[in-house]
Amino acid sequence: MMIENYLIRKIGDAVVKIRSVITCCLAFVLGLQLVAQGSASADTGTTTYADIKGHWASKDIMELANEGIVKGFPDGTFHPDVPISEEQFMALIYRMLPPITGDEVDEFAQETYLKKSKGRWSDATYRKMLIAGIIGYDEPAGSINRSEAARILLAALAAQSEGDQYRGSKTKFFKDVPLEEINLVTIYPIYKLGVMTGYPDGTFRPNDNVTRAQAVVLLKRFREKMAELYPDNVNQETKGLIIQTAKSTVPLLQEAVGITDMEQMKKYVKEKKLPVTDAFLDEHFWYLKAKDGVDYIRHPDFDELLYISRIWDNKYRVTVQYYAGELGGSVDRTFYFTSPDGKSFTLIGKNE
Repeated sequence: MMIENYLIRKIGDAVVKIRSVITCCLAFVLGLQLVAQGSASADTGTTTYADIKGHWASKDIMELANEGIVKGFPDGTFHPDVPISEEQFMALIYRMLPPITGDEVDEFAQETYLKKSKGRWSDATYRKMLIAGIIGYDEPAGSINRSEAARILLAALAAQSEGDQYRGSKTKFFKDVPLEEINLVTIYPIYKLGVMTGYPDGTFRPNDNVTRAQAVVLLKRFREKMAELYPDNVNQETKGLIIQTAKSTVPLLQEAVGITDMEQMKKYVKEKKLPVTDAFLDEHFWYLKAKDGVDYIRHPDFDELLYISRIWDNKYRVTVQYYAGELGGSVDRTFYFTSPDGKSFTLIGKNE
């Protein structure tokens, strides 16, 4: 049965009327930013929901609700066991991420990946996430299963490269997950990272829908893993200087005209006095040592999803999750920088 809700919010002197359609089985109106979040306790000021008492995820739901990350319904309920849609899941993950400042991706990507979300409340989220190579393939309003959630979470952690170690694996982690490459490179790494787990019977249930309660737990684990992998220990000024160095250096190297081998590249670097070491070139422009000297996966623009951390006193790590074009697809790459004074930065190799 369809329920039509008319929500009127006053902004200054203007009144904006929003008409939403909510179904009984899919009603996580994240996109409309509902204000009602259950009832507030007079003693603690915390939010409570009538339908989560005794629920296995009640503690996590309350924690994220009180932080304003997830919200309930005007009648004081949360509907913990209702499936969450793909667009709602994408919106929740997007809330957790560092700012994605890039503009639109190429026309091919927009035509391929944004058709289904065009005109929906979630369109802006899908566009930003696509810049970072975090892509929703199914119907935005449709429920999301555990397999798709694994893929999206892994990309949002900029950890898709973790899946490379499981390619061709003959080890079965779960009895209901076939040894197919798509499973090996998404489900296996997200499980090993501790963000998603299996069930006591040895299954993963990849085709089961993710419920609202499960989404809350996944979101909490995602945030914890993000903080573990990428400590936020760099101030904004330093981040800006690092990004500026990357933007003024890496694209210049990739677009250098007429360079077909590594020796030419190293000579070009010296002539231009670019702040990069030979070890950096060997790691990121390795293809210049190959016969054809071409890499079909472009480097990032450094305005996508960036995780910037200081790993030593004068050494910094920047992991970039981005859409690398039609041939590259969704990619994560890690770059290392060093600075003697916190003002000038040099791109270096991983082990320097």
